[in-house]
Amino acid sequence: MDIAVIQKVPLFNGLSQDSLERLVQATTRKTFPKDSIVVEENEVGETLYMILSGKVKVTNIGPDGKEVILSVLSEGEFFGEMALLDREPRSANVVSMEKTEMMLLRRKEFMYLLESNKEILSKLMGVLSGRLRHANAQIRSLALLDVLGRIARLLLETAGKEGRRLLDGSVVFRRPTHQEIASMVGTSRETVSRMIGDLSRDGYIKISGKDIIIKEKMEEAFPNS
Repeated sequence: MDIAVIQKVPLFNGLSQDSLERLVQATTRKTFPKDSIVVEENEVGETLYMILSGKVKVTNIGPDGKEVILSVLSEGEFFGEMALLDREPRSANVVSMEKTEMMLLRRKEFMYLLESNKEILSKLMGVLSGRLRHANAQIRSLALLDVLGRIARLLLETAGKEGRRLLDGSVVFRRPTHQEIASMVGTSRETVSRMIGDLSRDGYIKISGKDIIIKEKMEEAFPNS
């Protein structure tokens, strides 16, 4: 592990040289193949995970045995902090969606950083606040939007997070599978396939191989999604 790698994680931007050097000694680097279980719900948590490359999904298993995807995290994001802060068991499963490289930090060093660096504490609070807002938006979406609206909201949100703007104003990004979308919006894969077909026929999106292109008119048609 070296300082350049640690500085790829936004949480650690602005750390002093001494703090960065301490982190070099305290962190380890690990690669998880696709579909690896990184964290299991209800296990004891003693490690903070920071994503250097790749992508993971945070999930719960519903009473009917179906997977519910709570969020998708990618490069620069982190997870596992809740169990370190409150010493409660892990609240969700985390599974790699592709080959994913992570930086691991044990609880002792994580707590030392929080106690000795107010900037990291402030950044952490900002991330936790953002996640709470996202959870509230998900609850609102499930309560107030129909399935089409929930799918549109998810696609627009993913485009904003992962997409690349094209010259014509549209946004392209690697599309989730229909099952992943279904698990995120609370519906069936068959319904997602039908709705994606409708959005495509109406000119709101375009499927291009493994990518999806969101047209500007979709942003206009679903402004509150």
